Amino acid sequence: MEESWWVASLKALETKAQRMGALTKMNTAIAKEAALPRQIIAGLLTNPELYDCARLSGDSGKDPSVDVALELLGHCLDQLAVDTADEQLPRLLGRGLAHSNPALRSLVLASVLKELRRQLNAGQVHTLPGNELLFLILDELKQPETEGSSLAINILSIVLVQRLSDAGVQAKLVELLQKDEIVRCRAYELGVVLAKGSAASLTAVEFILDAALSELDNDDVLLQASVMEILVPLAEQNHGLSYMERRRVFDVISTRVQRIEENPLDALLIPSIMKFFGKIAAVQPQKIIAGYPHMLACLFQQLQSEDETILPTAMDTLSNLASTPQGKVLLHLHFNTAVEESFKKYSSYTKKLSAPIKERLLNSLDVIYSVETPPTKEINAILKTWYESFAGGAQANAIMELINTPFPDLQLAALGLLKTICKYGWGIVALKNTGGAVEFLLSRQKDLHKDVKFLKWEIMEMLAISSEFSPTETVRFTAYVNEGPYHIQADVNIATEPQGNA
Repeated sequence: MEESWWVASLKALETKAQRMGALTKMNTAIAKEAALPRQIIAGLLTNPELYDCARLSGDSGKDPSVDVALELLGHCLDQLAVDTADEQLPRLLGRGLAHSNPALRSLVLASVLKELRRQLNAGQVHTLPGNELLFLILDELKQPETEGSSLAINILSIVLVQRLSDAGVQAKLVELLQKDEIVRCRAYELGVVLAKGSAASLTAVEFILDAALSELDNDDVLLQASVMEILVPLAEQNHGLSYMERRRVFDVISTRVQRIEENPLDALLIPSIMKFFGKIAAVQPQKIIAGYPHMLACLFQQLQSEDETILPTAMDTLSNLASTPQGKVLLHLHFNTAVEESFKKYSSYTKKLSAPIKERLLNSLDVIYSVETPPTKEINAILKTWYESFAGGAQANAIMELINTPFPDLQLAALGLLKTICKYGWGIVALKNTGGAVEFLLSRQKDLHKDVKFLKWEIMEMLAISSEFSPTETVRFTAYVNEGPYHIQADVNIATEPQGNA
């Protein structure tokens, strides 16, 4: 189509009665074009009437032209050579980024993010010519919708570092900190992402991190919990951990637990505090396990509580603490009796808690026993002792009882843990010692979920190469494995001839 046709079609949008027809024609035309000239794309992306078509009305019924306009603008963005170094880009994207329709803003943000990720993969992020595009994207953090803000944070985490020391950028960030708690939390999340990048970036956004820490004195328990969750990734880098130590973050938060009787409302925060320390321990086990014994004591108390409202978080926290080799060794060194008592309690929980909590328990154990590299003899021995505290010895009855339940998700979680346990020699011995376990794995029950059948088959693969079984058993296991996970045994009918009269 000639440029004049596009100009005429855009002109038609000024008349509401002609909008749907004009939008449909332009959509059809652009879909057939591999690459329209840039001036046509620019004309479309800067046309105010086209953006008016994409505007949501206050009426309950949605104007069908909105979706068609969004589709057309999506085609334009696909054909636009988005280059963040282009001085014209803010002019081309500005109407979309400032639009009232969140779906359109997300469309534009996704286009920018796609280009930035391409630049990252190519090894060079282009230098921004100014602040205009940044300011438009920072404004997204003030919007009520979450989809666009998530895209904006991802974009800013890549490009904002270029201009962090710019006075205009700093003023814009300060402005975010003066908004409501949702916007402030987005600013804190952005600050943490940027601070992780380097010590220099952390210094540039330290005022954001300090503002986040000040929220921990807020009376709003949910806000405090959100801020703790946001701060966790900061400890993944040494410079972030150093900042948290300088600001005595761990001491301040742990003191809340020690002085719980002085402020009973803080009891509502304990699950969030446990989650915070557990996630920090997953990356800095020495700091937490050796440095805050009263936090661990509080955790083990929670694990004995039988309270289904706090047990899921407590179980996840223990699995975080024990997720690394160093974490396992430190727990064994400083809190082995408490860990063993917790595992014994887990055994009783498998018999009396609700199915979703049992599933959470099994998943948390799976995290503890999953290892990326073969365990050392020391860790192997630690895990064996902990397992036998849970199982009541070298057997797997507790797990098998959960496999034989009518809840598919619980079955899968139990089989998943059994598979993980069988990566250890002592785990295979425990399974072998359990009456009916091998027979169940070898059975070909037709009514089992396909994922259950596959997990059974994966476990049999392990047993088939184990030296714990006799040659005869190994032959049976190998035959099962060779038949595949979904093999159906043929029914054998023995027919007999009727006896005739002699």
